[in-house]
Amino acid sequence: MVLDYLHAVVALQPASHRPTRTWTHRTVQSLLLAEGRWFTAAAPPAQIKSLPERECFANAALTERTHPGLLYAEGFAMPAAVPFPVAHAWCVTPDGRVVDPTWTDFAGAAYIGLPIANTRLRPDPLRPNGVLERPETLYPLLRDGVPPGTTAPIGRPCTPKEWAP
Repeated sequence: MVLDYLHAVVALQPASHRPTRTWTHRTVQSLLLAEGRWFTAAAPPAQIKSLPERECFANAALTERTHPGLLYAEGFAMPAAVPFPVAHAWCVTPDGRVVDPTWTDFAGAAYIGLPIANTRLRPDPLRPNGVLERPETLYPLLRDGVPPGTTAPIGRPCTPKEWAP
């Protein structure tokens, strides 16, 4: 379902849109189809506190800072109770398991995103949006592609040639 959503959004983008015609990726969805990783939903460890709903970007960044070994990730997730993917942030373990401080009902959830290793790419604590939502952080990734060292090789690749469900 998440892949279907990403492909549908990419298919709706006009190929002739001049400002982004030469960009590596024209949308967040095409960026995730090319560079994104799948992550395995799991129950959060007991030491991870549940944090406020609707603050996933700040929650994931705080959880990463306070729990060494976790890495901030951002992309789209689809909780079991919601019939469509939503922009979301979470943390991942080195073996690709999700540690989500915002959503406690992880059963059946699907997560696809970028495990962001570059610690300069984090949500702005003064604004409630993520790295893949702010023009100053998103546009360079779309225009130039993901520079080496920006993401970590955690999770399963999302491209069909490298991973099949």
